[in-house]
Amino acid sequence: MERVTQHEELPSGKVIIRNFAEDGSLLNEQHTYGPLDIGIKYDFRAGVKVNETYFSKQRLVSRKSYERARVVYSDMPPADGSSEDWGAAVRQAARRQQRQNKAEAAQRLAESAESQFPRPTSTNWLRVIARETAHLVVFASRDWKMLSREPLPTASEWLRLFGFSGPPDRAPSVAKGLEVGFEISSERIALLDASRSLLTEVTAQSGTSGARSKRQPPSAWPTVLPPLIDFLAGLDEATVKIFNHHR
Repeated sequence: MERVTQHEELPSGKVIIRNFAEDGSLLNEQHTYGPLDIGIKYDFRAGVKVNETYFSKQRLVSRKSYERARVVYSDMPPADGSSEDWGAAVRQAARRQQRQNKAEAAQRLAESAESQFPRPTSTNWLRVIARETAHLVVFASRDWKMLSREPLPTASEWLRLFGFSGPPDRAPSVAKGLEVGFEISSERIALLDASRSLLTEVTAQSGTSGARSKRQPPSAWPTVLPPLIDFLAGLDEATVKIFNHHR
């Protein structure tokens, strides 16, 4: 017997989806409105409910949040107070991780060459530091994400050289999330060459982007790359430090 999925839509708009194992036993059952405007999912093992999961506004939520949202949905089933509240546990763990990430970021900043300079108000910036001199590059989240998406020949290498791939001595951790604010070292000539190439590419791209929406904000790179190139070209150091703070 193949696994079977049953889909039922009620006149109220609520959708019930049930998944059955090959032996006919119920694996899980989910009640939802809209694209997870509100939802509750039951998991079963050998016909016995072993878990409940709650959703509201397309997010995993606690039992308490689900019950508050359920007030306006008369046919959504109540939460079972005797089952473990996985949503609350996951959100609490996420908040603990966020607090730890913030503390670690503050420590990294205090131990870096960046600590001698005033903090930018932007949440997306990097500073190239050569002893007591430095150059600040301010951009938006959409700017670096654009470079990660667009098929520009130099984009991925430029992002790597300027630290957008994360600290090179630490493997990325999915559980920790994006590591915000860290210092790396890069070869000045490599940074300079990559920045010159990227400027040529983004300038050419901006000249052929007339078909894009006029409401889309212009990329920061054609503006911020020339002064960065001038700064790098005027240095004598073989290696510079970069403090990268992007979200």
